[in-house]
Amino acid sequence: MPASLAGSWSALPETVRQRLALASTGWRHLALAGAQCLRLARAEGDADEKARLYALAADILLWAFGENPLSGPLAAEILSASDLPLSEAARAGLSAVAGRWRMPEAKESGLAYFERLAQRRDTPKLAEFLAAQVAKDPDGLFWREKALALALYSGEAELARALETAALEGLSAMPGLAPAARILSAQSAFLRRDAEFCLHELMSDLHPLQEAYGPAFAAARAGLALLAAGEDAAALPLLRDCLRAAPWQAALAQVATDAESGLRRQLAPVPGPALVLLYSWNKADDLDATLACLAASDLSCAGGGRARIMVLDNGSTDKTAQVLDAWAERLGDAFLRVDLPVNIGAPAARNWLAATPEAKAAETLIYLDDDVTLPPDWLQRLGAALRAHPDAGVVGCKVADHQAPHLLQNVAGHLVIPPEATSDRPDVDFQSLTPNPFRLCDAHLQGPDWGLFDFISPCASVTGCCHLFRRAAFDAVGTFSLALGPSQYDDFERDLRMLATGRAAVCQGHLRVRHRKRSGLAAQGSRGQEGDASSNAQGNRYKMQTMHSREEIAGFIAAQAQRLGEAAAGAFALLDRTGDPT
Repeated sequence: MPASLAGSWSALPETVRQRLALASTGWRHLALAGAQCLRLARAEGDADEKARLYALAADILLWAFGENPLSGPLAAEILSASDLPLSEAARAGLSAVAGRWRMPEAKESGLAYFERLAQRRDTPKLAEFLAAQVAKDPDGLFWREKALALALYSGEAELARALETAALEGLSAMPGLAPAARILSAQSAFLRRDAEFCLHELMSDLHPLQEAYGPAFAAARAGLALLAAGEDAAALPLLRDCLRAAPWQAALAQVATDAESGLRRQLAPVPGPALVLLYSWNKADDLDATLACLAASDLSCAGGGRARIMVLDNGSTDKTAQVLDAWAERLGDAFLRVDLPVNIGAPAARNWLAATPEAKAAETLIYLDDDVTLPPDWLQRLGAALRAHPDAGVVGCKVADHQAPHLLQNVAGHLVIPPEATSDRPDVDFQSLTPNPFRLCDAHLQGPDWGLFDFISPCASVTGCCHLFRRAAFDAVGTFSLALGPSQYDDFERDLRMLATGRAAVCQGHLRVRHRKRSGLAAQGSRGQEGDASSNAQGNRYKMQTMHSREEIAGFIAAQAQRLGEAAAGAFALLDRTGDPT
């Protein structure tokens, strides 16, 4: 095995590196990476390389299991690989979960009732039902897993603690499940920002957790918890040790690099003059709250002055006009408005804002959704990412659920082709709901945010919820497509056109913007207006996929693989150069 981190990373099979450079977290994503390693190991002829690939597959799969430690189907899938080199303790833990996770079959089991409640998103009744089911089946894991999932996605602290207590009660006493109980208890503490208890659970007796989830999983989570608590100096030696044990962890290397270099804490003003652009339709209260945190934030620009705010009222019929009147009086010349008599849709509203004389005279344009909560330094965070990547076509950030900010909605967007997409399909298959089936990697949706997206990263796309353009970079690509009205996917499609010009997006992983509209896993089960929006999104996804050929997307993915590979290799190399300060 190479002595350096960079050498260990480059020694991995190229296809595995490419997958792990997309993300090194997300239990489904990692399970696919582990399965990929397993296939390579089985096909390898050299005995030493075969053993190395088997060990790599085991480590990645155990890390995936650590991210979802009560998943019976995942445990059973890992156990089904009888040639996987697992310790007796690891097999015992996997067998305990696989054996105790039993999906109810009969209607009287309550599963149908649970599914109805989930569809209605009746959180209080769901919590009451799940607590009762756990009490009825204390030896099973199915209902415990569901209770923990609801605790994670509810965004209600008191309810979450009650569900966690019910789901974890007695778990540590079950044979083979003490490590899972500790991992889940540590996660609960991490999410409520109790770093001391989280670290105690992860590090007080490390060996059983290393046996269950691989040599670096628990210690890496401890290091990430230290970073989240602002203890960078204590975190870095621990993260280095983890990377020596798991040199496949590209994301962890980039997190550590940004902490080591100071980029994690760096702020910089954006080039001025700058203009913050919002459009809104019948969301007066959300808009008012967004403008309040926006006005209270640091809007200073390079060279002096502050960013101004421009809001387009997209034909609202509620009290939006009165909200804008109040903010115009409060902010004076720093506040601009556009009032339209009808709703022209999102892409047209974005284009209208960009075409105003004030926007044409600005050096920096920042689009914001009308239902976000911003940290005070949000604009300076975007400025730091722009300073690190001055040629970026667009700069975005992490976007999180407002109710449950540990749930991510968007991160650095990387293009992927789903595994189920067959190569013999036509270039654009109009008979399919996904005529050209590319999408963005969804690893960030597969569990809570432990900080493995906390680094500044090149990417294919960032969400339009909060994104920044240099005016020249905006004009080089052009406006948002009116074909994708009234909303959804217009930002993604424009980013694809940006990729065609040779520029990439950049995601500021050290900025988290909270979004009131629930999406991803937090929005599952929603109906009504949100369901209508989902139908519109599906229609616009279809249109977007017909606008770009399979060959073009393949070219974007090849360029992306090179960018991400260089970023990961650079992170490992920097850690090698700086050495261990201890």
